[in-house]
Amino acid sequence: MKNIFRILALALIVAACARGAETLKLEPNAILHFEFPDLPDTLETLASGEKQPAQLTAQLPENYSRDGKFPLCVYLDGGDGGRGDRPGIARAIVGSTNFICVNLPLFKRSYSTNDGALVSLDDFDTVSHAYRVMLQKLFEAVPNITAEHSAFGGFSNGAHTTALLIAGQDEFILHYFQAFYIAEGGSFLAENTLQKESLKHCRFLFLHGDYAGSVPGTEPQGFLLLGRAIQYFAKEQNLDFTTIVMQNTEHDLPPKYMTITGQWIRGEKLPVTETK
Repeated sequence: MKNIFRILALALIVAACARGAETLKLEPNAILHFEFPDLPDTLETLASGEKQPAQLTAQLPENYSRDGKFPLCVYLDGGDGGRGDRPGIARAIVGSTNFICVNLPLFKRSYSTNDGALVSLDDFDTVSHAYRVMLQKLFEAVPNITAEHSAFGGFSNGAHTTALLIAGQDEFILHYFQAFYIAEGGSFLAENTLQKESLKHCRFLFLHGDYAGSVPGTEPQGFLLLGRAIQYFAKEQNLDFTTIVMQNTEHDLPPKYMTITGQWIRGEKLPVTETK
């Protein structure tokens, strides 16, 4: 009798797994949503006090098929980073074909109103662990993701987070992504990061506005000077590094420059007037 109950229990487990697989439909334009209640609170939760589990949301391209290979385009938003439920921003950047578009939230080890929400070097372990867990779940769910042409980046605090992972030499991120785009952020790249051998195979896009005082606590033209310094280090290391000054732009990533970022991610030739 015990054996019968064990067989029935096993059958129920198999059936439940089958039902779970059916609900995750890998088809063109499908939106995949995952929650991670065991991960630390996101920055958005820490800032707002509204408890919600960390989320990853991805949208498959309109030409998705199980036979092809598809890179990722990951976008990290600024400020508190949001809830990880807006893959449409990455899609607006890279387009609706060929790339799986992903939105992740931001993380901090701790948060206080005095310290603010800006991601810092102290947050590396928290961010690194969270993204490894979240992206690994996506890789398991979508087996035909490829690292070739995969891009990772963000705006403002999302750009700082991207630069933090690069500066910290995150093995997981550097293994699965070959291109990094950083808009209105990324000061960690100035910390002798670009001389690392592990970055030789990567491409970098650095975008910043043309306004004065663009980095709190720095001299006027903060990002402009930062961009020049980073570009100098990149040239010294013979890296594939492109800098774009966003004309008539303050702390923003306007649609025009989202389009140019998408062109860069896809490997297309950029307008000569935009590159520096």
